[in-house]
Amino acid sequence: MPSVFLGPALVRRALAGAAAVLAFAGVCLAAEPSVGVAVVHTAASSPGDGARDGAGEFEVLIRVAQLRHAHAAAGLISVGDHNGSLQCGGERALRWAALAGVSVVKLAPGGEVAADPDQLFVDAGHLTEEQAHLVLRQCLERYGPPPAAADPARPTKNELAAIHSHLRRFQTAFAMEGVAIVAAK
Repeated sequence: MPSVFLGPALVRRALAGAAAVLAFAGVCLAAEPSVGVAVVHTAASSPGDGARDGAGEFEVLIRVAQLRHAHAAAGLISVGDHNGSLQCGGERALRWAALAGVSVVKLAPGGEVAADPDQLFVDAGHLTEEQAHLVLRQCLERYGPPPAAADPARPTKNELAAIHSHLRRFQTAFAMEGVAIVAAK
């Protein structure tokens, strides 16, 4: 049987490929019981700019898909405009995500988060992105993700009540963290 000589470059590439496969497998195996949190920022908008229509919605939906693929519990931190709103369709996507079982926390840099009549979002108050990330992760680990509506486009009154009940604990945790930060100053 003839011997085959593998050069050092080919061996390095093979080992690198094997390491990548093992790393990917490790991530997939470890991801099952985990909590994932991502941050989305409002998309730049310009009146009449059709190229930006849907950019905010697309970013939110992509992040949600990535989180739900890799983690058992998913949360989004939405860094919006001065009212905490995402432009270019982002608000529609955030509502859908919240009704689909993803915890959504809103930040309004330099302003106040606008009132949420549907009570689907958690107001982070004046916490930083990093502080909000930590509190959201702790809430997801402690309480789990909020329940999802069977059809996020048409939630029932009972589904909305269950989501609101679950998110009250999150809002309390964010309010307590805000009080602790103010007290520490």
